[in-house]
Amino acid sequence: MGVWEYVLIIAIGIAVAALAFLGVHTMNMRALTQDLKIKHEEAEKRLGEARAQADELVKKALREAKELAINEGRDFERAQREKNLEIKKIEARIQKREETIEKKAQQLDQKEKELKRKTESIETEEKKVLEALRKAEETVEESKSRLESVARLSQEEAREQLKKAIEVEVRKSASAEIRAAEEEARRIADEKARGIISTAIQRIANEFVTDATVSVITLPTDDMKGRIIGREGRNIRTIEQATGVDLIIDDTPEAVIISCFNPIRREIAKTAIERLVADGRIHPARIEEVVQKTRTEFEQMIREAGERSSFDCGITGLHPEVIQALGKLKYMTTGGQSVLQHCIETAQIAGIIAAELDLNVRLTKRAALLHDIGKSLDEESEGNHSHVGALFLQKYGESPEVVEAAAKHHNDNLHGLNAITVIVQTANVLSNFRPGARKEFLEKAIDRLRDMESTVEGFDGVEQAYVIKSGREVRAMVSPTVMDDEAVTLLAKSVAKRLRSELHQAGNIKVTMVREQRATHLAK
Repeated sequence: MGVWEYVLIIAIGIAVAALAFLGVHTMNMRALTQDLKIKHEEAEKRLGEARAQADELVKKALREAKELAINEGRDFERAQREKNLEIKKIEARIQKREETIEKKAQQLDQKEKELKRKTESIETEEKKVLEALRKAEETVEESKSRLESVARLSQEEAREQLKKAIEVEVRKSASAEIRAAEEEARRIADEKARGIISTAIQRIANEFVTDATVSVITLPTDDMKGRIIGREGRNIRTIEQATGVDLIIDDTPEAVIISCFNPIRREIAKTAIERLVADGRIHPARIEEVVQKTRTEFEQMIREAGERSSFDCGITGLHPEVIQALGKLKYMTTGGQSVLQHCIETAQIAGIIAAELDLNVRLTKRAALLHDIGKSLDEESEGNHSHVGALFLQKYGESPEVVEAAAKHHNDNLHGLNAITVIVQTANVLSNFRPGARKEFLEKAIDRLRDMESTVEGFDGVEQAYVIKSGREVRAMVSPTVMDDEAVTLLAKSVAKRLRSELHQAGNIKVTMVREQRATHLAK
């Protein structure tokens, strides 16, 4: 083969290679163009979606902005209306106040004119009175001269006789007032003395022998007295030593008297002796055993009484010592009234009052239930029961309101006291002095009040009479056509005098006479 053949072959190879390269390049260009077209279409599609989303977001933003503007407009209009209403109200109040001020100014002008007129009238009357006084002085001087000439008495002698007559009248009146004051003071002193003595004999070991300090045990036979006394008095000495009471065995048939200032010790001794009598075995060892067992049972009963009373009043969280002291009040009495029952009743009344006044009901009932707890403490505690009870409650963590109520529930001065203390004072008085609380029957109290009303209504001119404040005040309605003001004053004195003399009422009675004149006319 020649050179040209090799060259030809090489050229053909190059041409074929170029054609192949050109075909591959053309195919690649077509594929690239197709890919670019697809991507362009996707880009346009995405751009269209983006534009649609943007348009939607713009529409949504415009819609929200429009709603917000509408709401803001409504709020502004509502606020504006409210402000306008408030402005109108203020304007109405200002106008009303201006009208009131104008009316008051007119009234002041009218009063000023009336006052000026009255001043001129008073000045005129004053001149007339001065003139009348001058004439009266001249008349008195003439009368004095005539009296002296007729009665043959000088002015000094007449004055002396008049002075003596006035002294007699004043002494009578002062004597009646002094007697009434003494009776009132005696009554108050007797009441306080009874309360003090009743409290003292229960807390201090003095030898008082009264109805309130003795108990009677009924025996089956008189032979039992000898068994209670025992050989050479050993049984009675053991009983007295174990119980702390005095046994009185006298000629009273089938009865033994127990005397003791402490009601709890007296009840323990009574129960123990009754058990010994029922059992029949009476000797020192048995006596000590029965007394100890009875004392243990009584302590349990006292605790149960305290727990029951606190439960009935809805009070919780009391210290065991406070509950024990509260239970002891079951065996204490004041004026025949059970102290524990009085405390429960006081707590109930105080709770009702506190509820009406929107105060703390539980705290008020707690203070009322514990206000008399000092009466159950023994003779080792010094001071009155209020002071002792307050210290006792403070010792066992009671609140300041409860401690103050116990310390000051008898205070007459209410200045500076807690509202709960005042309520406890009120409830204490209501429980103490209600009819039937302390040996006074309701029928008797009602009859006494009716007698007072009938006595007052028996006077001429009295139309109706009412007794209030448990008989400490009488109010009577007087006919205005029968009596004038001066007659009503004299009538009040007469009624007070008759009530004091006929009914023998303890203490002062306030008599109030009401005279009312009414004028009625029909407007047609």
